[in-house]
Order: sequence, then structure tokens, then C-alpha cells
Amino acid sequence: MKVLLALNFFIFAAIQLGLLFGILHYLQGESKSKPNPYWLGALISNVIGLGLFAIGILLTDDIQKVPPIFTLANTLFYAAAILQGLFFYSFNHPVSKSLKWALGISTLCYGIFFEYLRLNWTFEARTVFAVSTYAIILAWQIREARMVNRGLGLQQLRYFQYAAIGEALFLAPRLVVLFETNFPIRSMEQLPQLLIIFTFGQILMNTLSFIAIWGYWSEKLAMDSRQTESQNITYKKLLDERETLISSLLKANKSSTTGALTASIAHEINQPLGAIQINSEYLQKKISEEAVDRDLIKRLADDIAKDNMRAARIIRTLKAIFSEKYDSFSEKVSAVEAIESVILLSKSDLFEKHVRIEVDIPNSISMPMSFGEAQQIFLNLINNSVQALQVSIQAERIIRINGQEDAEQIMIRSEDNGPGVPRDQAQHLFDLFSGSKREGMGLGLWLCEYIISRHGGKIRFDSAYQGGAAFEITFPKTE
Repeated sequence: MKVLLALNFFIFAAIQLGLLFGILHYLQGESKSKPNPYWLGALISNVIGLGLFAIGILLTDDIQKVPPIFTLANTLFYAAAILQGLFFYSFNHPVSKSLKWALGISTLCYGIFFEYLRLNWTFEARTVFAVSTYAIILAWQIREARMVNRGLGLQQLRYFQYAAIGEALFLAPRLVVLFETNFPIRSMEQLPQLLIIFTFGQILMNTLSFIAIWGYWSEKLAMDSRQTESQNITYKKLLDERETLISSLLKANKSSTTGALTASIAHEINQPLGAIQINSEYLQKKISEEAVDRDLIKRLADDIAKDNMRAARIIRTLKAIFSEKYDSFSEKVSAVEAIESVILLSKSDLFEKHVRIEVDIPNSISMPMSFGEAQQIFLNLINNSVQALQVSIQAERIIRINGQEDAEQIMIRSEDNGPGVPRDQAQHLFDLFSGSKREGMGLGLWLCEYIISRHGGKIRFDSAYQGGAAFEITFPKTE
């Protein structure tokens, strides 16, 4: 009889232990829905309590004088019931430290009083105390679970309520059977069959309540998974819209920056085209003469070819700025080549506004982006400096672009000797649509930061040595 009783307790402990292992397996996943720690604590306490109770049965000869292991087992049952109640309570109210301390002290007092009953009172008195205390906590659990499920309406929480009510229904008959026994129970063989049935019925319902809460968590996990999938679709749409918006802003910035250089670009293209026209007319005239000067014709043909290449280079530079493929694919681009292409487009504008550009960048420095993106960065920085230098009182208007590299990073610094940036505006320079200039859209510096950060770099504002504005671009060094 004793071994059979202990075996049943071990079986229930094994069932709940399997439930615990299943939960720990899911905890290794990346789901945002994690089982409540109060419920996990309750399950762990109950599993250990059942195991200890089974061992205690095997060690017991006289039920009236049981070993101390029963005190520990019953205290763990009490702690498990408290923690399961806290699981539901935490949905309805914040669990304060004072409440945790109070319940912790009550658990300690429960253990001390049960030990006192074990040493000085009978099996019947211990059972009445344990059942009565557990019934009070069970009523608290059912009340808190009902409050939680009013808002959620989950089927699994209803199952828990049914299991908890079933557990409560097995408590009272245990006391009735105990009180109807006319003799003190001394051995396991003297335990009434109905008392054993009601005890295991209660433990069965207790196990079902843990399974119901596991089902609640699984149900919530499925709901969260569906919600996450829906959110991912929404996020993807938002990201696609963001990329479309940024692409539109890039196009708008291209139009704005190159539009400001329209006269300069037209002048730069007209110069080689005009030279080609003059040389072509002169060449035709010389060819029609009887005495042909071959050396002169060769020089004229060479000049036409050079001017043609110059015009073609300007057109290629413009095409690079407006070609979408340069924004779509990352590569490595020479910083010097990108800057020189921008200076080529800005040459006439710089000359007209008496701005000189000094470039001191090693040819080995490259930027991890497309050629068109690098052009946009330097177009914006140079345009900003030119516009600032228009109101400068400096005798000589200079833009300096320097670069250096070491084992860890590359650094490119563009600075001018203009009036600089007011302190109250400096912290908002890279904000979208924050431009303080009348012309332009406030896109330039924001897009510079966007392009640079997208490729792992940083850009920051600094005051130039001669009082103007400086912008420092850094990228980590890569092979």
C-alpha cells in the first residue's frame, strides 16, 4: 500500500515535470511571449513537493509521527498555490514588494506552524490545517482568474477555472471522510479508500490546472505569432514607403543641387562645343585650300577630339548623378574622382563667385558607396559652402577638402572660411527640412547623413579653423 501510494505521487510529479521540460524547451526560442515567472515557480515548487511527499510516504511507518520531509513538501505545496495565485493577480494589479514580502513571510509561518503540528498534533489536525489553508488560496486563484478572463475571453482560462473548481470540490469530501473515521489512523493501510481517491482527484485537478495555463500560454503565443506576422507585413509596407519617399527626396535633391548649377553646367558644356564649332569651320576652310598644311589639320583634329572628350565627360558626370543604378548598388569609389567630377560641374560657378577649392586627398582613399551617391554628398557640401561664402567678407574665399587614413578609419574633411553656422542652428543641421537658407529645400545635409550612415559611416559638423563651417566624414577602414 505504501509503495503504491508513493508511486502515484511520483507519477503525478513526472507528468508535471514533463510539462516543465516542455516549457523550458520553448523558453529557448525567440518568442516575445514568455511564461509568467510566478507560474513557472508554482510548477517547480509543486513538482518538488510531489517528489518529496512520495519519498516521505516511503519513509513513514506511523502516520501520526511522520518525518520532517512532509513539512517541506506541504510548505512547497502552499508556496506553489501562492505563486499560482500571484500569476493571475499580476494581470489585474501590480505586484508590490510589500505583497511579495508578506506572502513570503506567510509561507515561512505556514512551514513553522505545520512543523509544530507535525511534532505535537495528529495526522487529522495536520490535514484539516492544510486543506483549509489550501481552500482559501484556491478561492483567491479562481477569483483572480475570472477577473483576468473577463477581458481576454480565452478558452484555456475557462478550463483552468473548471479545474480549480473541481480541485476545490475534492477538498471538502476529504475532511468529511476524515471526520467520519472513528479511530486514529496509524498506518497507510488504515487510510480510508475514499480519502485516497479524493486526495488523488485533487492532485489530478491540480495537474489539469497547470496544463490549462500551459494551454493559455500556447494560445497566447499563437495569437502573438499572428499579430507579429501582421505587424511584419505592416512594417514591410512602411519600409517600402520609406524607401520610396527617400528615393523621391534623393531625386528632388539632385534637381535642386544641379539646378543651382544650371548656368555653370551650361557654360562648361558650351565652351567645348563652341571650340568644336570654331575648329570644325576652320578645319573645313583649310581642307578646301590647295596647299594643305597637314600639321595644322592634325592639331585642329586633336583639339576637336579633346573638346569632344571634355563635353562627353561633363555629360557622363551629369548622367551619373541622375542614373538610378548608382543609388541601388554599393561599391567603392575614389573620393578624388568624385570630388573632381563635382568641381568640373561647378567650375564656372566657382569662378564667377571667386571661390577657390583646394583638394588634398590621397588617391588611395575610397568611399564604400556608388559614384552617384559620392557626387551627391560633395555637391551638397560644396554648394552649401559656396552659398555661405557669397556673404563672406574674406578677401580670399576658400574651400579646403582634405583626407587622411590610418589602420582603423578614413577621414574626409570639407571646410570653408565663410561666416560659419550660428550656435542655435548647429544642432539641427542634419534634421530634415531644417535648412535656414531661402533657396533649397533643407534636404542636402539630411541626405548626406542618410547616405553616409547607410554605408556605415558618420558625418559631423565642426567649426573651421578660420571661423567657417567644417564637415568631417569618417568610415571604418575595410579591406
